[in-house]
Amino acid sequence: MFVSRLIVFFTEAFRQPLRRAASALLAAACLAACSPEYNWRELDVADGRARAAFPARVQTEQRPIVLDGKELPFSLTAARVGQAVFAVGHAPLPTDPLQRERMRQALVASLYANMGARPPEPAKPDDDIEIRADVNGQPTLLMARVRIYGDRLVEAVAAGPAQDLPPERASEFVRSLMPSR
Repeated sequence: MFVSRLIVFFTEAFRQPLRRAASALLAAACLAACSPEYNWRELDVADGRARAAFPARVQTEQRPIVLDGKELPFSLTAARVGQAVFAVGHAPLPTDPLQRERMRQALVASLYANMGARPPEPAKPDDDIEIRADVNGQPTLLMARVRIYGDRLVEAVAAGPAQDLPPERASEFVRSLMPSR
């Protein structure tokens, strides 16, 4: 009898605090699910010809790239979350439509080659790319979009170890690449 009264006492005395604690734990679990690593921001890229949503602070660098036998200046704006990289690169294109398309296809082929995968023949201009491969013995994911916006060849790439790059985050980044209005 004494034990059952003690249980009732503690149950009544701690019911409100237990509910509050349970609510606090639930809220903490929900906040943990919203990874603070991903702090999305939309930016103009490709000299203002496109926009993309990056998951973290970006850095920009320039280097030459060779496409279809021609060297072009290539600018890369990239953000890193863990070991995953989210990048938009762009290069100016010549005016010849056939050469522009060959350069776009060369850039697509280079993405497949970097992952040790075989590109589709020919890559369609509006196809997005998803490659899953082992790179250095580690499962790796690459998602990309390669487009021509005005006089620019523009690519958005999300790549990294599969364990560090959720496919939905990679897809969200790649799909965010759009021409500026």
